[in-house]
Amino acid sequence: MAAVEKPVPFQPNTMADDLQRSLRASLFTGAYEPGQPISIRQIAEKYKVSIMPARDALRSLVAEGVLIFRDSRTIVVPELDGERLRDIRFARDNLESELAYRACQNMGAEELLTLRAIDKQLDQAIAENDTDAYVQGNHAFHFYIYRRADSAVLHRLVETLWLQYAPSMRKVCAMYGASDIKHDFHRAATAALEANDRNGFRKAISDDIHQGMDFIAAARIPVA
Repeated sequence: MAAVEKPVPFQPNTMADDLQRSLRASLFTGAYEPGQPISIRQIAEKYKVSIMPARDALRSLVAEGVLIFRDSRTIVVPELDGERLRDIRFARDNLESELAYRACQNMGAEELLTLRAIDKQLDQAIAENDTDAYVQGNHAFHFYIYRRADSAVLHRLVETLWLQYAPSMRKVCAMYGASDIKHDFHRAATAALEANDRNGFRKAISDDIHQGMDFIAAARIPVA
């Protein structure tokens, strides 16, 4: 007897939901800098929406910890102070390494080719010192892997961590240039994947995470 598929619960898609997705995409690629204020009116004008969906979208991101209130009226992109930096490093290492380990068993020759193509684009971004392309490509490389772990819960948690980490990483790349980030661990990851070495794949992703967080710490972006 064929299994009966469960109906997908209906979830209304509001203007605030659409706006929140747009803001998340911008934060992923570092369109906003650490410490930068984001006003409700500014967002409403930029995305041509009314005040209410802009307010709802921003407050949802505050509830996630992606944005914070500086005072009762001002919403800002958080800066990575010492405590936040340590916590994000710890959480990213544990969650993303686990996603990589789970994903490895679901990835074959086609996925390996895709990852190598993304990494080739990253090499080009580094050679051309194209910071925007580097940041976007790095995000694409990692999340191509994480989506194949088949863990909606962990994936969502990692997205939230990246939304807090990405603005600072984008600032580091802008300060030093993409060409300064020449030796990431993407090739080690693809080599481990080709060898079907799940532990090696997890270690390469972990090493890559620590490298990025070390760049931020060394840049002295944290304020405390």
